[in-house]
Amino acid sequence: MSNSAPSPDTLLPHAAPMVLIDAILHWDDNNISCTADSHLAADNPLRQSGVLSVYTGIEYAAQAMAAHAQLTSMAATSVPRKGFLATASKLSAQVRNLDDVAEPLLVELQMIAVNSGSSLYSFVISAGGQILLDGQLMAVVE
Repeated sequence: MSNSAPSPDTLLPHAAPMVLIDAILHWDDNNISCTADSHLAADNPLRQSGVLSVYTGIEYAAQAMAAHAQLTSMAATSVPRKGFLATASKLSAQVRNLDDVAEPLLVELQMIAVNSGSSLYSFVISAGGQILLDGQLMAVVE
């Protein structure tokens, strides 16, 4: 368990500008909270026609999920396994575009279930106290 963590870019298999989360605020065995302001960057790689759909928040949540998997595997002193996002479900969006939100994003995930082949998390992305997108993500590990 920890209240501090390495920089997200050391935990994720991405390079800038695809590392979307800026900092990990807190993590423990079942939860992770991150911040991001990359949704405001004009060169955000997920923009389409200059707009950043709220559903790109799924990638923000997936990156937080991957960072959590790395942190918990490091805490258990085991070798991290590669995985991929298999399903995004139970999605509920409260805004149309993330880039319409001026405040930093708060990306919070809670592990629901984990086994040797997959993990399931619930997530909430909010800003300024307003929920923007929430749902569930399932990842499959190799």
